[in-house]
Amino acid sequence: MVYFKYHNTPGEETLSLMEDANSVDGAHFRSFPPVIGPFANINSSTEFSGPKSWYKESRDVNAFGGKTPKPALVASHHRPCDEACSFQTLSTRLSRKETKWSSSPKFGVEPTYIPLYWEWLEDVLHHSRRTLASTHILDAVYASMYIYKCNSPVMQAFCESWCPTTNTLHTSVGEMSISLWDIYDLGGLPVTGLFYDEVVPSAVELEGSDDEHSLYLPYSCKYLFMALHYLSEKHKVTTITFETWCDFWFRGASKYFLASGNKKSVLPTLMKDFSSFNGPRSWSHKMYEAFRILRIPEAHHRQTYLAAFLSCWLCAFVLPVSDLGCIRPGSFKPASFLASGKETSLAIPVLASIYHGLSKISNSPTPGKHRESFPAQYVYVWTAKYFRSHHIVTYDFVGAPLVGIQGLDSVIKSPDAKSLVSSGKDFNWLANSICGNSDEKREDDNHQPKQFTNFFISMRSCFLTLRFDNNYVVEPYSPHRFGRQFGFHQDVPGELVVQTQNITREHMYYLFQSSIRLHTRATFLVPCRTFNAQSRVTPSFTTWWNSVVSLNAAYASRTPSPTNVRSKKRKERKGDDPNTSPKDKAAKTSAAPRKVRVRLPKSSTISCPPKETSSKGRDESRRLASRVVSNEPSNDENEPSTDEHAGEPTILDDIFAEDYGPELSPEEIDNLQSDANIAVELTTCENTFVSLPEQQFIDDVVIDTAPTTSVSTASTESPSFNAQDMITKAINRADRYAASLMINEIKDKLMKTPLAKVHELAQEFEQVFSYVRDKKIDISAIESFIKGYIGCGSQLHHVRLGKQGDPTLNDLEQRSLEIETSVQTTTIAGKAEEERMQALHKEIDQIQQEQAEHKRKLNDLAERADRLLPLISESEEKFQGYVIQKKEQENSLLIMKENIAAAKEVEAKLAEAEKQFGVARDALQAFKFEP
Repeated sequence: MVYFKYHNTPGEETLSLMEDANSVDGAHFRSFPPVIGPFANINSSTEFSGPKSWYKESRDVNAFGGKTPKPALVASHHRPCDEACSFQTLSTRLSRKETKWSSSPKFGVEPTYIPLYWEWLEDVLHHSRRTLASTHILDAVYASMYIYKCNSPVMQAFCESWCPTTNTLHTSVGEMSISLWDIYDLGGLPVTGLFYDEVVPSAVELEGSDDEHSLYLPYSCKYLFMALHYLSEKHKVTTITFETWCDFWFRGASKYFLASGNKKSVLPTLMKDFSSFNGPRSWSHKMYEAFRILRIPEAHHRQTYLAAFLSCWLCAFVLPVSDLGCIRPGSFKPASFLASGKETSLAIPVLASIYHGLSKISNSPTPGKHRESFPAQYVYVWTAKYFRSHHIVTYDFVGAPLVGIQGLDSVIKSPDAKSLVSSGKDFNWLANSICGNSDEKREDDNHQPKQFTNFFISMRSCFLTLRFDNNYVVEPYSPHRFGRQFGFHQDVPGELVVQTQNITREHMYYLFQSSIRLHTRATFLVPCRTFNAQSRVTPSFTTWWNSVVSLNAAYASRTPSPTNVRSKKRKERKGDDPNTSPKDKAAKTSAAPRKVRVRLPKSSTISCPPKETSSKGRDESRRLASRVVSNEPSNDENEPSTDEHAGEPTILDDIFAEDYGPELSPEEIDNLQSDANIAVELTTCENTFVSLPEQQFIDDVVIDTAPTTSVSTASTESPSFNAQDMITKAINRADRYAASLMINEIKDKLMKTPLAKVHELAQEFEQVFSYVRDKKIDISAIESFIKGYIGCGSQLHHVRLGKQGDPTLNDLEQRSLEIETSVQTTTIAGKAEEERMQALHKEIDQIQQEQAEHKRKLNDLAERADRLLPLISESEEKFQGYVIQKKEQENSLLIMKENIAAAKEVEAKLAEAEKQFGVARDALQAFKFEP
């Protein structure tokens, strides 16, 4: 016999299992206060702070003048904010070289082969299928029959795009995420029910009962602890593996196994229905061994057997949150509740563990090095549905849709998984939605079918909760950030209100109650199906998200803006070396040759950007222009600038603007601006060029001047004569004069050449510029200006080439009139069709009302069926008890009949003996003795 003892030392509460009531040896399990039950001391909250409507509508004017409503989800834990900000993802950290993937990345916990688990599951389906259906976990339990493989490239790209701040996937087209509806519909896990309270209970809670003699916990919970104690003592271990647990409870034959050596894998196959599991099958003598060891009464066999299996199912398949590969004693409590027919909310803790695990990968210093504790198969089926990462079975099968991706070869190889996920362009937005043919407004009046109830809860923002032992996990759930997956339009989501309250048992339970609360009288919408859900965005969201993407890209690249770079360089050029003394600075300033630049008149500023004829020329002209604008020395970077106009705008500031780019193609020019606008700009350039004084060109040349020294007029000494200096100065003057003549000739030739043919002079002028540069004469400003002028001519040439064969202005105006007439005709037809559409809408509304009435009747029947299932389960248990009682009574009757037969036989023998005694007595009486 096993004795339970609870040590209630504050901070060290422990449940002990011992063979002797006075013993100190045995199994000891750390216990923590529960969240639910009479020992929780937590009052249920009736407050609900959610909105009265979980969607809003904005209306945009359509092409026919009408207003089209755009419903969008709203949130209760976000405040309005349209300011864009950057969000950190793993992709950002990888781009910034802050981390890198491990060589063989791991993600979540995958279901693995456990010896005898699948055989045990089949036996459980035979005996407890109705109980599993009454708690709405039948499909989810059956899904654990199979193996699910990871598409590593897709999962890696998925984790790189995951944002732990928002618990959403960030792509170029917006946010998307795994919803509660996905966990419910794809994984088969219930959303509503009891709080999942995975904790070791106290001895009083485990064995005690209330005033009405009802147990605090189902009796199966106590037997599971007894089994754990027995196995711990038998194997001399503190933790029990799944294999040991399965081997103890299931004593049947093994028929499934993975390939090893020469043996091939034998795996379960898909089934079309549960018909093969109808009715309990008889057990062999060995199957009762566990019950005999633990001395479990026969009336408790069935529920305990199911609870033992569900504890393994929870630890291995649904919530592998800790002690991977081993049975967690805290799971006995929720497993016993499920086995007794009490529905438990599993979708909420499962999604909380998934969000938590993905965030840990995203924030890990070495992502993929360790496997995070969350059920990865639910992420796999999500990527299969929305990103087509796995082959999905197309024929009918039983169980949750998760079963459709089972198998060792279900993965689809993606050539560019990163682009597939990050772009989001092939995302199947409505892969798992229940959208109908039209918008359907509903009210949370506690009379909705279970499907719509779960869909409604999945569309509400909340905080997801997970509690195991003394660990509390709270994750924000924001479906309004990925409303297009429900068929809504996407609006700016706002900013999450961060939880500042400490996470306690009371607060955890309050958050859970808020997440599943029903009968709130709030309205919700089931949107109609659309062929392009990706385009369902508001203009404000488009602007906001484009800004977010730009900020993320800028942060990831670590590249400052060009303006900041130029400012930094300019400051570096203008700043002095801190290690240089004032005396050295003065000497350097007086000794170094100076660069003098004569500025052009401000009136000569032109507005059109030049377009160079070659990439080399463009790069060189941009470099020269940048050097002139920023007053950069041409030869020596350390030479100080003496330009008194530094920082003022120049003519080249407009020519070489920041948006200066490569030469436009005719198609690009045609798309950007009309021929008339370009002609105006070219005319402006030509007039500006003509208005410049002839001598202005050579005056703008940057000339090297030797440093001069002040000579006192009172000096009587004659200046020294140096012939070489005179020759050098004469040559310099001649070169500068020759350069001035060349520039004037270039100007004359440009003025005589039509703008359309100016581009043909580029190569010829380049030879002149090269000759002048060889003479050490800086003509960068003039050269840049002339090249800008030639660029204007080149642009005109390409525009004319691109416009050849295009229609004339009259043709375009005539065509515009025809289109306007067509628009008017189309508008009239559109209005007529709109009236017809409204009539059809009225007709379909009537049909839908009739459908809703039939659905309501079907839902009533379904609810009646749901109410009957627990009664059937209870009736079956009673029936089994009556069968056992009948069997015992029949055995008693048989024994009684045997006793009666024996008694009759004795009576017959007694009668015969009495008869013989009577005869003998009569004979004795008649006998006369005669001597």
